[in-house]
Amino acid sequence: MCSSSATSGAERHVFCLSQGLKRRGHHVQVLTPGPGWLPDILEQEGIPVHSSYMKGSGWWRTMGYLVREVRRSKIDVVHTHLTRSAYIGHALGLLTNVPIVTSVHIANNDQIYRRLARRRNKLVAVSNFVRGMLHGRGIPERFIETVYNGTDFVDFEMARPEAVKDELGIPQNRRLVGLVGKVCRDKGQLEMISAMRSVSREHPEAHLVFVGKVEEVFRPEIDQAIIDAGIQDRITITGVRHDIPRMLDSFTLSTLPSRMETFGVAAIEAMARGKAVVATRVGALPEVVRHKQTGLLVDLRPEEIAEAVSYLLANNDEREQMGRMGRHIVEQKFTLQEMSARFESVYLKTVR
Repeated sequence: MCSSSATSGAERHVFCLSQGLKRRGHHVQVLTPGPGWLPDILEQEGIPVHSSYMKGSGWWRTMGYLVREVRRSKIDVVHTHLTRSAYIGHALGLLTNVPIVTSVHIANNDQIYRRLARRRNKLVAVSNFVRGMLHGRGIPERFIETVYNGTDFVDFEMARPEAVKDELGIPQNRRLVGLVGKVCRDKGQLEMISAMRSVSREHPEAHLVFVGKVEEVFRPEIDQAIIDAGIQDRITITGVRHDIPRMLDSFTLSTLPSRMETFGVAAIEAMARGKAVVATRVGALPEVVRHKQTGLLVDLRPEEIAEAVSYLLANNDEREQMGRMGRHIVEQKFTLQEMSARFESVYLKTVR
């Protein structure tokens, strides 16, 4: 059950996990709050999906449907994602005695997570950083599991960077420094723009690429920052793309200068495509990006970001070795198969 149907991280996680569990032989059905990306793509994959409005009076209709479905289909486990569905799951568990597994994707102090820590229920943290946060808020360790997110980006064929540059209108001699994620204050695009002023002086072939939806209230500030940095001809903002592996293949290196990350899916996606990553040492990013092995960890200061980016652009062998090591770690630790298997083990603990 996911209380959003959009295309953000939690929804993509629900889709990937549903696919992975289905491949492992489990019956999976998904409840979403209404039309959107998630129910559409689940239907395309042949995964049963039901939509039910979860706010206001819709809460009661959703609860009635779930109680009937748990009993009719003999559901073993209900897995909730995002806070509203956690509340619904808590009530459902009390009414039906079905165990509730709740994924905690973000830093959240809502009281529902403490309420869910009872009987056979489990809270699943997306990182040890989130696990520690939950434990620090009074939730006993026996109710918390850590399951890292996974990616299938290791499975895609390599794309030709030249074709991507032609499509985006970027000169072929440019070396792309990428940032994949929503264009907003928390993802560090302003700091990257500021850093790029220094990078361009040392590496005039460097070209910044932002891939992701632009938050409209943030657009004027981004536009002004680009003008102030004087890099209008050295930045491309693509907007939403559905070919992220292809975009990553065109990058020389990837960046994730976030203010906070409870996991860092964009980092493992870049690593899966063999890219070194410059990331901030916040939240769970040090669990994902190994400093001087798969990338460089920095503070959220433009001068530190610029120094790290310039260093990797200047040291091809070291950067490529980091990329190879990153891909190897993803293949060992962050695949969809590994994620699905870990969740399977969590489910088994709730039903034994």
